[in-house]
Amino acid sequence: MATKTTKAPALAEYATKPLTPTIQDYVAWLKAETGYDVDPQSVALASALRGKFQKSEGNQAALARRAAESKAKKEARAAKRAEWEAGAEERAAKKAARDAARIERAKAVLARAEAAAAKGKAA
Repeated sequence: MATKTTKAPALAEYATKPLTPTIQDYVAWLKAETGYDVDPQSVALASALRGKFQKSEGNQAALARRAAESKAKKEARAAKRAEWEAGAEERAAKKAARDAARIERAKAVLARAEAAAAKGKAA
């Protein structure tokens, strides 16, 4: 009769290693500094395997995905800003046109007033 064998995870041997004195000190320090009752084996695994996780295909793919999302957001913000700036230029041009029209009306009012004043002096 054949027995079914299961393959252990690739890094399973790390879970069976005894805790080193440094990890034991680290666990005590974490508990003292944070007040959180950390699991010593989890601390040992996290400390030993963080580098492998950082280099893993899954993490590298996640980092690349987040970088692409960040780049897309930056590009969207830049496009929105460019659109806003283009609108600002249009708004400034409209304001300049309104101001020019007000100046022309004020000049016309002044010219009429000066003409009336000159006519009053002549009479």
